[in-house]
Amino acid sequence: MMNPSSDGWIKKFFSILADYSESLNKYPGSMSAEELIYGYLQPTGMMYGFPTSNLFLGDDIVSGWTGQEKFKVLLLEGLILVDHVDKGKFDVEALEDSLEHFVAFYETTEIEHAKKNWLNFKDLDVYQKLESIIGQRVDIKMSFTTKLWTSYLHNSLIFQDLILYHEYINSDNRDLISRKRTKVMLDMMKVVSVAAHADGEIAEEEEAIFDVFMASSKLEGPYRELAKNFWDQNQPLSEIDFDYEMSWLLKRYVMEIATLTIASDRIVTVEEEDFILELGKRLTAEEEEQDKSFIAIQAFISKNADVVPFLNGKNEAEQFMNGATERWKKILGRNKDKLGAELKQSKDLVALITKSTTTDLTAEEKKRVKAQFKDLGKSIPALTLFMLPGGSLVMPLVLRLIPDLVPSAFRSNQVDEEESDESSPEIKS
Repeated sequence: MMNPSSDGWIKKFFSILADYSESLNKYPGSMSAEELIYGYLQPTGMMYGFPTSNLFLGDDIVSGWTGQEKFKVLLLEGLILVDHVDKGKFDVEALEDSLEHFVAFYETTEIEHAKKNWLNFKDLDVYQKLESIIGQRVDIKMSFTTKLWTSYLHNSLIFQDLILYHEYINSDNRDLISRKRTKVMLDMMKVVSVAAHADGEIAEEEEAIFDVFMASSKLEGPYRELAKNFWDQNQPLSEIDFDYEMSWLLKRYVMEIATLTIASDRIVTVEEEDFILELGKRLTAEEEEQDKSFIAIQAFISKNADVVPFLNGKNEAEQFMNGATERWKKILGRNKDKLGAELKQSKDLVALITKSTTTDLTAEEKKRVKAQFKDLGKSIPALTLFMLPGGSLVMPLVLRLIPDLVPSAFRSNQVDEEESDESSPEIKS
């Protein structure tokens, strides 16, 4: 039995993976290494500090583990994924070499060091060193005196380790990694601060999430003071420089941390929406990328409504979704011409959407909607949400909005039906 709280858990982990095979081609189409890393790890909750699943280990193995234990294994799995994603396959035989790379990454960049103990440090094997490093990375030093959902979060910024590791193994200038990490952590704290202040009011949840992120950042000395002062002085987004190269993955991560922060009180105001749009511009992220970040958060919450700590089951999840109605109007509104043209070619989908506004669709009808939205997703990426785990929870909300956005498609369908009825021969008894 594997216990991530006991010494030797990494060796046990590898013994479980001895016969494991993963092709790392779970997602169709042409995707970059960064997109694959995101695609595999975003659904696990690692990006948000709340692990809901692991990459390689099933529920039968992780059942009964604490959140911190799941997170330790998830960090190891994430490092393995980053190390192997460029190869296109999961190579069990190369895992031991990977461990050496992980330890070298943490110690060379000085992000973390294995703790010295009563053993001679030089005699520690690579497994012991990595267990020590991972244990310290996952553990954050703070005392929670609140019963808010934020007390369930772990190291919410540890996903940055994987972003930096990906840069580390693809960079010729590894000395800059440590300095870049400090800058990124400071800017992440500033983004969280601006997000929390965006509507002019600080909810208790928003202040608590800032405290968790501060502990996760492990900023020290003057950098910690800079982050605190930025919060205390309510400084604006324009005061964040982002004066370093930002990968696609880092931009996506910053967008989703900001989105999570403004959603932490389950209410998204117009001012907060404006902040997200402005942040997207600062990050030079296209509106479609901003939409995808929003959709990813919604899908994660939909799938995990019963276990995500700031939602008490599906009722609150639905409240959260309904609170995002205006955002969905904007997303669909940007694509309404394409949507209208596509719907005019699909009488069946129009009929199902019309029915959904007055009554619940059957399971079979929902499948038909999802199948047709999958085709529409080729030209309207926002509609691919329904293909994601948990995406069906958002479906009723979006279906309610479509008739008002593209009424012509539905009027056309009604005219066709009326003409069909008029042309049908009368059957006499």
